[in-house]
Amino acid sequence: MAQLFRVAFLPFPTRLVAESLRNTRDERVFLTLYGVTLLVIRLMLALIDRYATRQDLYTRASRTDDDLRTDRRKLLPVTSGYIVAIGVGLAAPTVGVIIYFALAVFLIVPFRGLWRLFVQTD
Repeated sequence: MAQLFRVAFLPFPTRLVAESLRNTRDERVFLTLYGVTLLVIRLMLALIDRYATRQDLYTRASRTDDDLRTDRRKLLPVTSGYIVAIGVGLAAPTVGVIIYFALAVFLIVPFRGLWRLFVQTD
């Protein structure tokens, strides 16, 4: 329930960041709120994953071992990236937005799968 609230809350800071493109007066505050929201969501997902693993709640049909390993490998870089983006966003908001965008691309694009498409070993 708490995780659902955090995810449902995400459009609010996202909207504030979008509005700060027109009014740059409060952009540092909005960007920090956005970063903290993303960081809390990421940490809660890690806690839920750890709990599900310890309780053996994952089934073979729901997620493969490769999927789980890939998600877990991304945890530290993304969490660190959010912390860096929050700090950088306080000093240089535009650079902070670029870091958030890069992290989103890193989370969404399956780089390992793309690499296999380009480098095929026979």
